[in-house]
Amino acid sequence: MVKHAFGGEWTRIKLDRLESYLNIYTAALKYQPFTLHYVDAFAGTGQRDDEETNSDSLLELEALKGSVRRALECKDTFHEYHFNDLKREHVIALEELCVEYPDKVIHITQLDANTFVTNLCRKLGRNDRAVIFLDPYSTAVDWRTLQVIAATKKVDLWMLFPISTLLRILPQNGPREEWRPCIERLLGTTEWEKACYVEDEPVIRDLFGDQEAKLQRSKHEAVIQFLTRRLREIFPHVEEPTRLNQKSGLLFLFYFAVSNPHPKAKALAEKLARAIQPRL
Repeated sequence: MVKHAFGGEWTRIKLDRLESYLNIYTAALKYQPFTLHYVDAFAGTGQRDDEETNSDSLLELEALKGSVRRALECKDTFHEYHFNDLKREHVIALEELCVEYPDKVIHITQLDANTFVTNLCRKLGRNDRAVIFLDPYSTAVDWRTLQVIAATKKVDLWMLFPISTLLRILPQNGPREEWRPCIERLLGTTEWEKACYVEDEPVIRDLFGDQEAKLQRSKHEAVIQFLTRRLREIFPHVEEPTRLNQKSGLLFLFYFAVSNPHPKAKALAEKLARAIQPRL
């Protein structure tokens, strides 16, 4: 069996919150005339192989369930499941895992995640509703993919954003040209520099008193607020992100966004998301 080791306590928090939402989402909509889709664009192997041991074997087994198993084991099921991963060995592992669920309608693909999500969103019909989970490898999700999701008006999105990676490619002493394409693909704008950097105290360059202003990266909070504002420009509702930390500091932001602008749909999604808000 292919092993897929990742994460720590923050992974448990993320997966527990996702699982809680999937359960109350399917329960809330099970009598509605919708076809419900669960979409995992970076599905991995379907389970988490943690090198850390746990004295309680039942707790350890529960922790090892990845997003795929948790979705498949919801009490009130989705009508269709869509699992994608770019790695062939992960796809094979997913195919083996899904044999355990013969009663489920499961689609497995091996595509670039942006292509996979875009194709799926464009196929959603009038009576389709979906929850999309984006748990990317580093900076793999393009901003234009988020725009496609938002345009469906049918999707609730859970997304892990790699804020620690973004901060690494936003050096303290000013932006680097080689990182501009990646940042603009990730944030979908050329305006990021104005938001993510401020002018430092000017430095006197020579004896004549000429001054040179240098850029200094904004504080973490300013970068996070900029990202959240950007998401709120395309989604009708975006919750404040859950901050997932490790001993080394902030690693990820876990966002929940609603694409349906209808007041009742927004209100329901907000209520469900806040009902499972973890105490961090």
